[in-house]
Amino acid sequence: MQRISGVVLLALLAIHGWVNHFMPIGDVEVGLQDEPVIFDIVARRLAQGGFVALDFALLAIVLYHGLNGIRGILLEWGPAARRAQTVTWSLWAIGAATFAYAAWSLWVFIE
Repeated sequence: MQRISGVVLLALLAIHGWVNHFMPIGDVEVGLQDEPVIFDIVARRLAQGGFVALDFALLAIVLYHGLNGIRGILLEWGPAARRAQTVTWSLWAIGAATFAYAAWSLWVFIE
């Protein structure tokens, strides 16, 4: 799953980077806006379901990939390996709390 989440993460990051950082450059070049990233434009973009879904998916995959990597590292260490279930559940709790907090910040933009 770590490799699969890594590939999905790369794809989602490419889409996110293109939409948020390269698409607005055309508007800046023709003088429609002053800066590539403006809060109002980001808020309008996040009001659309597809972009929110992309951000939620990116958030979930990043958390899974990162915390699963940390779990793998910790389980190679003797004291943590003896408590594998505790380490796993602790990381799941951290992931759930982080997802909830980040989702709450994204939820503001959903109309």
